[in-house]
Amino acid sequence: MTTQAATEKKMPNQTNRQHGGLATTPAKRDRRGTLLANLHPLERMFAEIEWPERRAFARVRKRARERALEVLDDGAGEQQSHTALLVAAAELFGALGVELAASPRQAAELVERLERGLGLSRVGLAREVLRAPELLNMPPGVAIEVQLGMLLAFAPLRSASLWRLETGARVNCLCHVGEGAPSRGARQLARQLLAGQAQRPRERSLLLGFAIEHAGQPIAALVASVCPRGRERSCALMSEALPMFAALAQRETLLAENAASVRALVESSERKLTRLGFDLHDGPIQDVAVLAQDLRLFRDQLELVVGPLTKHEHVRGRIEDLDAQVAALDGELRRLSGEVQAASVLLNRPFPAALRERVRAFTARTGIRPRVTLTGVASLLSASQQIALLNIIQEALSNVREHAHATKVAISVAVDRRGAQAKVIDDGRGFELEATMMRAAREGRMGLLGMDERVRLLGGRCSIESRPGGPTIVSVALDPWLHPGRVIPDDRSRQRRTGNAVGAGSDRPSRRQAVAPASGVSAARSFSKA
Repeated sequence: MTTQAATEKKMPNQTNRQHGGLATTPAKRDRRGTLLANLHPLERMFAEIEWPERRAFARVRKRARERALEVLDDGAGEQQSHTALLVAAAELFGALGVELAASPRQAAELVERLERGLGLSRVGLAREVLRAPELLNMPPGVAIEVQLGMLLAFAPLRSASLWRLETGARVNCLCHVGEGAPSRGARQLARQLLAGQAQRPRERSLLLGFAIEHAGQPIAALVASVCPRGRERSCALMSEALPMFAALAQRETLLAENAASVRALVESSERKLTRLGFDLHDGPIQDVAVLAQDLRLFRDQLELVVGPLTKHEHVRGRIEDLDAQVAALDGELRRLSGEVQAASVLLNRPFPAALRERVRAFTARTGIRPRVTLTGVASLLSASQQIALLNIIQEALSNVREHAHATKVAISVAVDRRGAQAKVIDDGRGFELEATMMRAAREGRMGLLGMDERVRLLGGRCSIESRPGGPTIVSVALDPWLHPGRVIPDDRSRQRRTGNAVGAGSDRPSRRQAVAPASGVSAARSFSKA
């Protein structure tokens, strides 16, 4: 075969490949156009929901479109287009996880609309939402409530709860969502699962449970109350949720292992601070007081020898300087003692009384009477958490007194089973965050930087918001602090792994229980205005 003949033989193949390549681009564009057209009604459904902010919806919508187009380009056929639409719906649904978990009925209605209006598979959408890795970025208490809330939205369940075995073989409900309160039957089933007792499912049982294991040992139990004739579908969807519960349990186990050492570190620090406050009061402060008396006695004795000091201006001026230095040293030592004695104050009186004392001192110095709002029970917090709150509020008031030129101050502290939130708001002149932070760092003034570290050790978040012209807002959020052997009935955590589905007894709620929606608090960099 000549070179020309070989070339002529290749040309048709090359031409076919070229035409095939040109034909692919319009087809891909058509598929993308069809997908984007199908996304419009989906996006309208989610646009009708109240988002935390409209910009958040725009960001999530853009991300959902990008993910859907990526899935579409990875394959071909009608099924791939359906999968891409499903991925977009899951992205939008998951972004509203916290809000929808707080309103299971609204979430269930949205799932119904997606299934009937757009033909999306309920099981397929549930698989995407219940296994979304974004859950691992949430705080443990929020993530477990979201996961249970999503499970309630997709499965025909009346309620769902997660249980854990506490110290002393006591079974504790970490989180419950849905109707009523955890029933005796649910508690009994959880106890059996946590003891490793797998029972044969009973068809008429309205309770369904799964053991969640770690290293071959049950560490948590997922229990749900099933609607009539919904057992089979509920079992399938609960199984879809188990892998994420397993991952969350691993994370929670690591956090629990670190909690004891962190708690010991914080409590040791508080004991040292308390001891330091007593040592300052009983040692150096008393020595300075004696020094001041000796200095006054020396002045009197000197006048007996040299006569009135009004005739010796140089000597009198020097003695007055020494007296002023001693007074300044005494004031500084007493200030330090007062700051580190917050722990001892709380040991001797309740948190509200200690806070009122700080507020009265602030009012006496500034003439400003802060508006104080206290809600909840402070005893739900550990002593270390109460001390941290007291110190941060005092530091914020000090900044208001020294720098803010404010006329109004508001202090709020709210404590519930989800932890504590505190805010100090003033209407002062405000300041530039970055510039003030850099100046404070250069000059070695710790202020709220030190308080932020204390809150971080307690697993909380401290933030400050300000701008020139004000207002300035100092916020603190602390998670629930579980003492060894202490159970907070509705506190939320997280657990792990696959297990056996079992049923037990009928579900008879013993009392009504309202579950409040979780609220997230964003963290920010904190520093002193001083």
